[in-house]
Amino acid sequence: MDAVILAAGAGTRLRPLTASCPKCLVGIDDLTLLDHQILALVAAGVDVVHLVVGYRSQMVRDHCEDGDRYGVRIRYVDNADWERTNSIFSLYLAREGWSEEGTFLCNCDILFDARLPYRLAQASGSGIAVDTERPRLVGEMNVRVDAQGRVEAISKQLDPETTQAVSVQIILLRDGDGSQVVEEVVRFVEAAQIDTFPTAAYGPLVEARRLSVVDMADLPWAEIDSVEEHTQACRTCAPLLQRPGGARSA
Repeated sequence: MDAVILAAGAGTRLRPLTASCPKCLVGIDDLTLLDHQILALVAAGVDVVHLVVGYRSQMVRDHCEDGDRYGVRIRYVDNADWERTNSIFSLYLAREGWSEEGTFLCNCDILFDARLPYRLAQASGSGIAVDTERPRLVGEMNVRVDAQGRVEAISKQLDPETTQAVSVQIILLRDGDGSQVVEEVVRFVEAAQIDTFPTAAYGPLVEARRLSVVDMADLPWAEIDSVEEHTQACRTCAPLLQRPGGARSA
């Protein structure tokens, strides 16, 4: 399987932590955010990571190199326009990185337990990681789920009261579903709609009810988008993480 990790942004809300390094290299215990992600994805069966870089991209290349130390091959995708574009443009640049066998899509600012991508991989078809117990707040990526456990809607504009879960922002696409998402991404970019979120490209899959939800409420995870969230994640999430091989974080 493949994975696409979006790591081009500057992470301005994480300053001063990102004043001298990109968001994906911010430390959590003895590893960086990116280390945690890649190791967990490899344990789930990923053998190629397509890493979209932009801000301080050379630091990411120097840190990860060819991926051999993780047991994976890393293909770098450069977003030279990272200052002016959103993550959907980064996804557009990585559009060749989709495997029909299965492709994970991750934002680089999510810290998650190693069991999370493995659980997604064990589910059938395409699926998105969600948390049914996390508070659903206005402006967060909330998910409305139908009676069959499939995504009915996913957006930051949804009324939380009409939703059942929060997105963990990790998705696994299989069986040609990745190609449909790529087609939508290309359509958005060619229409100059580059200020939207990748979830907008899931539209055809959502309409066809092809995205299952996989509940991760029992696993530790955290979105790290600010210094306060980083502090909280280091204190409450990191100590609970299970790393590949079953070991807890240091």
